[in-house]
Amino acid sequence: MQLDDLRIFSRVAELASFSQAADQLGITKGRVSTVVQQLEADVGARLLQRTTRSVRLTPDGEQFLERCKELLADAEQLQSMFQPLASGLRGRVRVDMPTILARDYSGPRI
Repeated sequence: MQLDDLRIFSRVAELASFSQAADQLGITKGRVSTVVQQLEADVGARLLQRTTRSVRLTPDGEQFLERCKELLADAEQLQSMFQPLASGLRGRVRVDMPTILARDYSGPRI
């Protein structure tokens, strides 16, 4: 079970469509279907109820999706945890204050 597989499953579950998930992820519908089937085989449970017109989560699928989202969020946090800020903070700071305060206190210090 790979993180990419979990991302694919969660996208299918959120969109309730293999085709839309494939389009958004830029992969084939067959690849999406294969990944979901393999996940179901790995966990030993049916995660999605498929018909020709709809895709719905099974009760097991709902639990799996909830945990899947937590794992993906943890993975993203872990990945970004060790990435240093590329160039620190940048941008313009705008401070609104009364003219007298700016002229007498802030202006001379800046």
